[in-house]
Amino acid sequence: MKYPDIESFNPDPAYFEEIHPNVWLMDDHRWAYFLWEQNLNRGMTKVPRSLLHLDYHWDGINDFHKDSDQDQLCNIIEIKEIYRIVKEGKMVRKDSFIAPAIIRGIINEVHFLCFQNDENPGLDEEFLRRISLKQFFHDDLQSLINHAPKSSLLDIDLDIFNKSDLMETDELWTDNEILEFLDTCRKLIRSSPFITIAMSFDYSGSKDGTKHLTRLVVPKLVGFRR
Repeated sequence: MKYPDIESFNPDPAYFEEIHPNVWLMDDHRWAYFLWEQNLNRGMTKVPRSLLHLDYHWDGINDFHKDSDQDQLCNIIEIKEIYRIVKEGKMVRKDSFIAPAIIRGIINEVHFLCFQNDENPGLDEEFLRRISLKQFFHDDLQSLINHAPKSSLLDIDLDIFNKSDLMETDELWTDNEILEFLDTCRKLIRSSPFITIAMSFDYSGSKDGTKHLTRLVVPKLVGFRR
C-alpha cells in the first residue's frame, strides 16, 4: 500500500512510509523506534530528546528485562540489526517501542497524553528504577502544550481518537472534535523535528474507521508542515 491511496490500505504490520519530509506513517507502532534510530544515522542532531506520546495506550512496557539484553542492545552499531530486531517483533513490539529508545539514549524525557485506564500509567516501574528518565502525565492537551519542551519528537497513534477499548470497534471522536484537537496541536506539529504516526488497525476501530481517521488526520497534519 502507498499513501495517499488510503482506500487500498489494510492491516500490514510491515508497512511504514515517509509521506512528507520527517513525517512517517505506519500501521504497527513498533516501527517508530526503528525510524528514530534510522533518522539518527541520517544526521538528526541534539539528542537525547524529549518525546511527546499521544496515544490511547501508554506503550510503557520494557521487553529488555536483563542487563545483558540491554547491554547487547546498546552495543549495536549497524542500523540493519535494529531493523532485524524490530521486524522480528519479539523484543520491540507495538506496546514496547519506547523503552529501547530510552536504553539507547535517544529519549531522556517522555510526556504522555493517554487515556488507557486498565494499566499503570507510563513506563514500567521496574524499568524506571534502573534508568534515569523524566516522565510526565498530562490530563489534557493544553497541559501538554504548556509543558512540552521545544523540538520534541512527536508520536501520535490514531487510536487516541477512538474511545472504545475493544478490538475493531468504532467509538470515534466526532470529526469536529478531532480537527479542533489537531488545530490546537498546530505549533507542536510545526516545531517537531520528526513525527511518527501509527494507524494501528484494529485498535483504532474497524478497518473503515481506521481509514476514516487516516483520511481526516494525516492530510491535516501534513498540511501544517508545508
